[in-house]
Amino acid sequence: MNFDTAHLICYSPTRTTFTTVQQIATGMALPVTRNWDLTLPTGVPSNKTTIKGGITLIGVPVYAGRVAPMAAERLKSLEGNNTPAIVVVVYGNRHYDGALAELKTLAEASGFVVVAGAALLGEHSFSTPEKPIAEGRPDENDKHAARQFGASVMAKLEQVTDLSTLAPIEFPGTLPEGPYTGPANIAPEVDPSHCRHCGECASHCPTAAITMERIVTIDASRCTVCCTCVKACPNGAIRFTVPKIQEITGVLHENCKTRREPELFL
Repeated sequence: MNFDTAHLICYSPTRTTFTTVQQIATGMALPVTRNWDLTLPTGVPSNKTTIKGGITLIGVPVYAGRVAPMAAERLKSLEGNNTPAIVVVVYGNRHYDGALAELKTLAEASGFVVVAGAALLGEHSFSTPEKPIAEGRPDENDKHAARQFGASVMAKLEQVTDLSTLAPIEFPGTLPEGPYTGPANIAPEVDPSHCRHCGECASHCPTAAITMERIVTIDASRCTVCCTCVKACPNGAIRFTVPKIQEITGVLHENCKTRREPELFL
């Protein structure tokens, strides 16, 4: 099978997943790349949209061993119409648990035919200079692995004439059941003495949870704890001081120091 277009579907608040997916696409070396960035509400199609032709690359971050809930919801706006798809999860060096299997199930439910998958590394959203977690990832080794993976998938598909001849692909981990149970109804705090009302936090928030008034406020009921606003603030005015997040950050910093490597499935 030959393809000339790569459709990149991505949800990536801190852009590590987006960077990784782009590297895979570079390795695929197709003439046309079309981006479907579902990170912000403005990028989500108002009506269900069908991906036609080419091959699709679906990338999402892992939250507490699951596909990020907002990513799972926004993926429903696109359908595959039997388009071949590569599914990719990016996690912060703890483990991806059943997230890759979950993403495969979500993609297939939307009409995509999953032909490959990968679990790749990105700096954890909770990582701080004081308590780094997978700091600086994806690094050059990760990016090289992603490009090689993209090239390998295309080489494999060039030998296939019909997707129905491919054996079903399975991923490790147990398919998660029930709703997402990660941190919820909490939000980072804004220090007014450091805030300059630049609006960077609000412009990057994937759920429009930040209100720019006299004092910047963050709606905890809409916050997904993605930490995008924390990382986007140029003045260090936004931080998570909630004890639960501080505790999780400390545990991850202490227990997830051993470097994990990409896991690739063809």
